[in-house]
Formats: sequence, structure tokens, C-alpha cells
Amino acid sequence: MKRTKLASLLLAAILLLSLLTACGQSPQAPSSQEPAQTSGDTGNSEPSGGSDAKPEKVFSLSWAPAYDEEHGLTQAALWADEKIKELSGGKIGFDFFPGGQLGNEREVFESIQLGTIDAAFMSSPVISGFSDVLDGFDMPYLCDNDMDLYQEIVNSGIGAQMFEKLEAETGVVGISYLINPGRDFYFNKDFNSLADAPGIKLRSMESPIHLATYRALGFNPTPMAYSEIYQAMKNGTIDGFEDVSVSVRAVKNYEVAKCVAVSGHLTAAPVFIMSQKAWNSLSEEEQGWMLEAGIAAQEATKVTYQEQTPLALKFMEEQGLKVVYIDVQEAKEKVQPVIEEFCAQSENIKTIVDYFNNYRTEHNK
Repeated sequence: MKRTKLASLLLAAILLLSLLTACGQSPQAPSSQEPAQTSGDTGNSEPSGGSDAKPEKVFSLSWAPAYDEEHGLTQAALWADEKIKELSGGKIGFDFFPGGQLGNEREVFESIQLGTIDAAFMSSPVISGFSDVLDGFDMPYLCDNDMDLYQEIVNSGIGAQMFEKLEAETGVVGISYLINPGRDFYFNKDFNSLADAPGIKLRSMESPIHLATYRALGFNPTPMAYSEIYQAMKNGTIDGFEDVSVSVRAVKNYEVAKCVAVSGHLTAAPVFIMSQKAWNSLSEEEQGWMLEAGIAAQEATKVTYQEQTPLALKFMEEQGLKVVYIDVQEAKEKVQPVIEEFCAQSENIKTIVDYFNNYRTEHNK
């Protein structure tokens, strides 16, 4: 199926979802208030939903955080699995591999290129090591941490356009853009404002955009594997890290932190991707179903994070962490040169940033 036709099908499904929501109906997937259940919390288990019979086509689905039914990516997997089983009559499903069971994100992306892993929820900064096509979606304060606005813009045409480029450059098929809340800072020392940032060793993803953003804010960023954060905070190798607060709660990294600074600076712009081998094993009709499953996953992340983010911050307070809020306007002024620098370096980044800025101006958002 051609990508232009896929984009049209995807947009039609998005509009249908919006109409259902506007009419007070929820998508045909588990609600975030009552998380869907699966047969186990690790991989190699039969996915939930649909028919009791084992699906004829089962695709491996990997994501980095641990399985947690209050986490957006877990709900994305559950919603996508239920939707694809519903549409296929139980003939297609997913096998879940959360918590990095199939390797770190870079290894998973390479395996998807090779076709040895079928699908994954992947952070855009990881893909940046292979192509800068999606980097623009991860620029600081792109939507001021407004998840509804991000979903609206990314589904208005720019998302499909950049997915076509992604497939051309990497051989990986983009299914949908997932919705992340902004990331927050966590420290093992006291922190009150960005005036305290100089000298703080901050764990960062190995992304040029992230590293430049944190330097602009005054931190001393240090690339480090996600799995190393807990011990590095505990032994003082780093003074802080940044992450989605719901993820911090899920992996218990709050246990080695004393303070959280709510910021919403970056989202890491996650996407739902699939190998060409897996994609091409589907008929044209089945590919359409997979895109609808991608829309369900997108909605699941937004709904779950909108509900769980304030609960996660409340949880941090209950655990004894000090919660502060940085001056967002000050932060935006500090990172503006970073945005301008990367737009000058990359036409792909400039295309996305200009699209978002023009859309917000035209729609007064």
C-alpha cells in the first residue's frame, strides 16, 4: 500500500476518533481508569484481547520502560493489541517485550531494520543516531507541554510527511506518533531554580539536541544508559537526571532523588515503528488495521499520561521529595539559541519547527 494512501486512511481514522470523543464516546479500547489486563507482565506471553485462539500472525513489540499498567507505553501496547485483534477477528496480535528484554533501544532499532524484531515504541533521540528526520519533534518547548495540541499538529500532515522520509532513509515503517508529557528534572541535592544548575552533573540521553538543551540551561550533561541511572545517583557519579515522572515512578528512580523540578522541557517524541518485513507480510486491508491500532496506541498514551502525570507528582511528594517548578519563560529564552542553531543545521528540523510554529500562529494556539 502506498504511503500517501496510508496517510489518507490514517487521517480518516483520526477524524473518526475525534468525532467519537466529541460525542462523548470513548475509543473501542480499554480505558485508562480501568487498565486492560494481560496474561503476564513479561514477554513471551500471549497478548490480551480478541479471540481466545492464538492469533495466526503475532508480532513482537518492544519498549524500554518496565511493564506498568499505569504507564502510557504499557497502555499503548494493550490498546493496540486489542484494536488489531478486534479488527482482524483475533487473527493478528502482539507479543509484548517491555523493559528492554530484546536489547537497548539502539539495538532494537537495528533489529527492526534487519527484520528480526517486528515492532517497537521508540524514542526519537535514539532514531537520531540513524537519521535526523524526526529530530524536529523533540525540540524544547515545541508545544509547551500541551499533549492535545501536539497530537493535533502531528496528525495534521507533517507526521505522515516525515514518516515517508524515515522509511526512505532507514527502511523502518512509521505507524503512529505517540504522545509524551514533558520531562522533569530529578536531583539528589537541593534545587530551587535554574540559578542552581551550574555544576550539576545531569544524566542525559545521547542526543545532540538534549545535550545542547541542558548546557543552555546551565547543567553539565553526561550521556549515560538509562539502566545506570539508579546506581549513578546513589554513588554520586551524577547529581541528577531527567525523565517523564510517570516513568520515574515505574522504575523507582525516585528512591535516589531528593528533589523534582517540574519543567516539561522535552518529550523525547516517541513513535510506534515496524519493520518492513513485518509490514509487508500484511495485506493492504491488514495494513489499514495496523494503522488504526497505531491510532489507538497514540490515544492511549495521551489519555494515560494526562491522568497519571499529576498523580505521579503527588506520589513524589508523598515519598518525601521536594517539588519545585522552574521558570518556564526563563528556560524558553535560554534554549531559543539551541532551536535556531539546529534549524540552521538541518532542513528536516527546520521543516518541523516551522510547521509547528506556523500552525500555532494560524490557529491562535
